[in-house]
Amino acid sequence: MADSLPTFEMRFEPMTIEHLGLRLYSTLPPVISEFVSNAYDAEAPKVEVSLPTAKITRDTEIVIRDFGHGMTAIELSDEFLPIGRNRRGKDSKHVMSKNKRRRVTGRKGLGKLSAFGVATEMDVRSIKKGKAICLRLNYDDMQSWIDKYEAKTPYRPTVVKNRTGETNEPDGVEITLRKLHRKSPISDEDIRRGLAKRLAFIGKGFGVFVNGYEVQPEDRLSMDECEYAWEVAKLPGSGSVGTKNKLSGWIGFLEKSSQKGRGIDIYATGKAVEIGSFFNYPSTHAQFARAHLVGQIHADFLDAPGKSGDRVATARNSVVWETSEGQALEKWGHSTLKWAFDKWLEARRKKREEAVTVETGFDEWLKGRQPRERKVAQRMVKLLVENDDLEAVSAKPLLEIVKSSVETVAFRDLVEAIETEGGTPTTLLKLFGEWKIIEAREHLKLAYGRLEALDQLERFINEGALEVKEMQPLLATNPWIIDPAWTETQIEQTYTSLLKKHATEPKDTPEKDRRIDIWGVRSGTGVTVVELKHPKKRLTWADLDQIENYVFWARENIVGTGGHAPRYADGLLVVGDLTNDGKTRQKMEHLAGLDIRVETFRDLYIAARGFYDELDRRLQTIAPEYSRLMKKEREATKGKHTKPSKKKSSRRRK
Repeated sequence: MADSLPTFEMRFEPMTIEHLGLRLYSTLPPVISEFVSNAYDAEAPKVEVSLPTAKITRDTEIVIRDFGHGMTAIELSDEFLPIGRNRRGKDSKHVMSKNKRRRVTGRKGLGKLSAFGVATEMDVRSIKKGKAICLRLNYDDMQSWIDKYEAKTPYRPTVVKNRTGETNEPDGVEITLRKLHRKSPISDEDIRRGLAKRLAFIGKGFGVFVNGYEVQPEDRLSMDECEYAWEVAKLPGSGSVGTKNKLSGWIGFLEKSSQKGRGIDIYATGKAVEIGSFFNYPSTHAQFARAHLVGQIHADFLDAPGKSGDRVATARNSVVWETSEGQALEKWGHSTLKWAFDKWLEARRKKREEAVTVETGFDEWLKGRQPRERKVAQRMVKLLVENDDLEAVSAKPLLEIVKSSVETVAFRDLVEAIETEGGTPTTLLKLFGEWKIIEAREHLKLAYGRLEALDQLERFINEGALEVKEMQPLLATNPWIIDPAWTETQIEQTYTSLLKKHATEPKDTPEKDRRIDIWGVRSGTGVTVVELKHPKKRLTWADLDQIENYVFWARENIVGTGGHAPRYADGLLVVGDLTNDGKTRQKMEHLAGLDIRVETFRDLYIAARGFYDELDRRLQTIAPEYSRLMKKEREATKGKHTKPSKKKSSRRRK
């Protein structure tokens, strides 16, 4: 049979395989999802995925076997191998599978290249009507082919003869990935969840099995897991987008905040278009609520044929928001999120009010009060609940003040006057002036102490610093400069030691290119890999490759599923200055989509300084006299610190 086979060829531009293969995806779930969706388009009733769960070796294989139509040698050559082929054809109605059973999810024939993001070699074995054809595509061979022929001669995959020929096996396609890039064991549970999250059509009529276990509805997030949730049809507008397009699905809020799975997952034709979207909604509104927001919406019109061009990015990782459909969806998303955030904030306020009154026993006390006194006390509770930082335990002494004051005529008259005349909560809370002033003094002490550290950081940026002796201790003892929520205790020594052991630099690395430090910072259920470079260091492509390598290593070797293990890893690279090189900036933007971001020391300083300037401004309104005293003491201290340095500089001038 091999002698009668056609010549199999693939044509591609030199950078195609790298950008649409190696760089398209770097984790298993999205790669496997591409082949599972191909099986769905081939009307397969089921797909079987075999994964290794033991140690990864050079011979380890991942196998994705479907039981769809399969392909003949001609179909394999004409329909599978071409890159960038419009598999839906020129006819705008050509969006259904072969027997019209399913709406096609594939678009450009690029998904197969994603295999090279996780493996060096891929076998494609197609079985149809008792005949099998097996082709082997090798990334290294493709690259050397490009170097040899400069894309003038099409690449020719290898025919695997011992797996080609007559067979009794059922029709379908088998994809085998080998020479995997990863070294850590694979969690089949994580793969099941990843597939369930990315492919909404998995379920009735299309079963997907991972190591013999079927992907179940409970492998993806559901409305039932939310504290508050709404179906799209019951939201304002009933899911109408623009004049003719409709959405389905749901949005909701988890009781506990989520860093890894937050945001709305957008699907088109049952396949993920954008994971964790906020529809580009400004982050200034209800920032805290974002960490609780989840949901799944189906916008099939993004995948429908039309004249406006692609509404889904080539890598299928985002909506093309610039299209008319994208703009309409963005507008819907903004109005929906504002409505949902407001609903959540109100529901949360009511829940906090119940917690404050019940846990402190205040609700029982209220039952014995006269209606007039009860009204005043309830107004006080509402004002206290509006303070997000106030816990039920902290509210107890304040409520005791309410109990002792609510009976007085003066107290009641004041509250009623404020309610009638539209006074502000700040006016009423002056009743707790002493408590607020004590709290403000402690915050001011902290703020001024941190401003001293910021002043020191600014000097290091402007004048240069001895990285190990000066900059490293400053940042290690003040990690809040990098993230206001971080403390020294969150720099996990175990993770930091593992990273330092893995992230060794070549001995010949120039001093100006060496790092100051590398940390593993534990935050919530995740860990952040932080790499600190020289404050005069300009960002390079090599720097981005380094941090990408470190984060991926952390994801494979630190992230786990145990009760105390971090559930995700992201990255932060801090440098002295960014670059004007276009390719390097593109790579920086690409890594941002993988939760690996880049900051400059100057940006961190400006953000941290702005945060504490605002804190100082607010606290001055509560304890102005104390604020002025603190400033005088700080200025006097700064004067003492600067005098010795002036004497030294004058001696040097002599």
